[in-house]
Amino acid sequence: MPNISAAIYKTILNKRFIKRHLVKEMMFWISLLLALMTSIIIPPRIESIDWRVIAELLSLMIVVQALKEYKVLEKIATISLSNLRSARSIGSVIVILTAFMGALITNDVALIALVPLTLTIAEKAKFEPMWIVIIQSQAANIGSALTPIGNRQNLFLFEKYEIGIWEFGSLLLPFVVFGVCWTLLMNLLNTKRKIVFDVPSSEIREPIRLGIFIGCFLVVMLSVFRIIDFRVGLVLTVVVTLVLERRFFQKIDYFLLGTFLLFFVFIDNISRMEIIATMMKSATNGEIRTMTSSALLSQFISNVPAAILFSSFTGSYKGLLLGVNIGGSGTIIASLANLIAYRIYVKDRGQNLKYLTIFMVSSAITLLLSIVFGYIQLRVQGF
Repeated sequence: MPNISAAIYKTILNKRFIKRHLVKEMMFWISLLLALMTSIIIPPRIESIDWRVIAELLSLMIVVQALKEYKVLEKIATISLSNLRSARSIGSVIVILTAFMGALITNDVALIALVPLTLTIAEKAKFEPMWIVIIQSQAANIGSALTPIGNRQNLFLFEKYEIGIWEFGSLLLPFVVFGVCWTLLMNLLNTKRKIVFDVPSSEIREPIRLGIFIGCFLVVMLSVFRIIDFRVGLVLTVVVTLVLERRFFQKIDYFLLGTFLLFFVFIDNISRMEIIATMMKSATNGEIRTMTSSALLSQFISNVPAAILFSSFTGSYKGLLLGVNIGGSGTIIASLANLIAYRIYVKDRGQNLKYLTIFMVSSAITLLLSIVFGYIQLRVQGF
């Protein structure tokens, strides 16, 4: 027994373990602590967990993993970038491509696929890619706002408030158009000098299996849009993966799923505390106040937790949807996508302080302009 305890203790103190499971998954451990602390005061309820969101999130993780593994994203990117000859033109295409992919396969996955490609092209063409990566991260957040599957807060709020797909799109489309135009304007700061490079070749793998997983993706989309039961999409995706690609299960972000579960518990617990409920109801009184409050709170706790928290206290879902998507800009922790782009860039190029400084300034400007735009949009819509 002492030997087992010593082995566990040694493992926990191992630097690699700490970096991989304690530091990298900090949001999970914080949510676990918050859930445990509030559960001491308020007994947790199993019905507080939105199992539909968890199931759809797991299904999407699996099918998106297939798109990554079979090199679909890289193929699309290499075709789009093959004839470009300046950092500015590369930046323009990457901004549009990242926003588009963010809407289809989530902002996180778009950056995981495209930022390394940006860095590879920059190395071959010998230009500094920092500014492109920074606006790329903002484009991913903005583009992902367009669809319910573009980011996790959208998926949650789409299901929570049972929003119609056309209503959802019409609410977020003006913000997305504004945001993409703004990132393209920021891209004008890139150099126009001519560069020569070869785009890394990429071929789609396993086309038959890819076709099957695309079929699964379409079924999952039908469940997200509430055309079929979400359990159909989950069971189909899990069974297909068990038969064709069991290894995909090893690459699922289970810490993220656990974080969602724990946040559901934590938010339900504090929503039953009178003092918290009073404060939150004041902050969510009306669409405009909800938009502003949720965008600002996202700067400190990230936009997914902000969406879950605010949804327990307000029916102002239009302001909340706009607010948490606007709130993806600003601080480095406002959106997980910001951290992903930062980690990939710094690991390859260093310059972490310079990156953070430029990111914070440019992203803060994006945040302020987006809040003003959101205010005008809601006013025009009569709120």
